[in-house]
Amino acid sequence: SGSLLEFLVIVIFLESASIIPDNSSCDYLIHEGLRIRMGSSLIAPLVDAVVYLVDAYDKERFAESKRELDALLSDEALANVPFLILGNKIDIPYAASEDELRYHLGLTNFTTGKGKVNLGDSNVRPLEVFMCSIVRKMGYGDGFKWVSQYIK
Repeated sequence: SGSLLEFLVIVIFLESASIIPDNSSCDYLIHEGLRIRMGSSLIAPLVDAVVYLVDAYDKERFAESKRELDALLSDEALANVPFLILGNKIDIPYAASEDELRYHLGLTNFTTGKGKVNLGDSNVRPLEVFMCSIVRKMGYGDGFKWVSQYIK
């Protein structure tokens, strides 16, 4: 159930309703009969926003999370796509703080602000970190509200 929830969080803003999870892995989508790897440039034209979920408790994997995030952020096909980074599992003691997660993901001083920020004619990509607990149903609502203001 957790992997399906994570899958739904990742693809919630995709335009096409025909996208369904592949039974073998949450890393793939089935779209119009094609198996597409998440992060693939084939999926980029379908993306209105990227929601990147990070386990804030699993600090040993922050470097891996940063590499994957950097790959997505440097993908030209996603250059104008808003990014919402969710730091999950804040309900667990010793999970990373928001500042700690920003530091390890290399996002310190690169986010655009949590309020309604008018990025209008600038070429700045909306990017922000919100801490959450999927299990406790807290925090991610604010993140989705934030990212929804940038979806065209």
